[in-house]
Amino acid sequence: MTAVYNEPANPAARRCRLERMGERMAQIILVPATVTTSSVVPFAADLASQLEQHDAIELDLSAVAEADVSLLQLVCAARRQAERDGKSLRLAMPVHDALAALLERAGFLTDIPSADQNFWFHGDLPR
Repeated sequence: MTAVYNEPANPAARRCRLERMGERMAQIILVPATVTTSSVVPFAADLASQLEQHDAIELDLSAVAEADVSLLQLVCAARRQAERDGKSLRLAMPVHDALAALLERAGFLTDIPSADQNFWFHGDLPR
């Protein structure tokens, strides 16, 4: 199960800026262009490190061109960890169509709770 997104991927640094998110400054993390089972470990380590160092993380998934369920699992686990630690993890923007299709194929959209719908899509499900 791999999602392929045809927008040009930006190979720039994964962390790009701090931005105000409510009362907190959010660390913006540009997710790598490829996050699959064979490439997820370095990104998972970086994300865990960033969650330890910052109270608010915002993931920018716009550069993701190839992904599989390992990206979805990592984001879900990081989201739960952030909640347990009293921190915030959110997406910079709703997922693009290829990631929405991956969420659908992986079963994440079956009877999706409103909190998950708001997290992945910032509100309404794509049509």
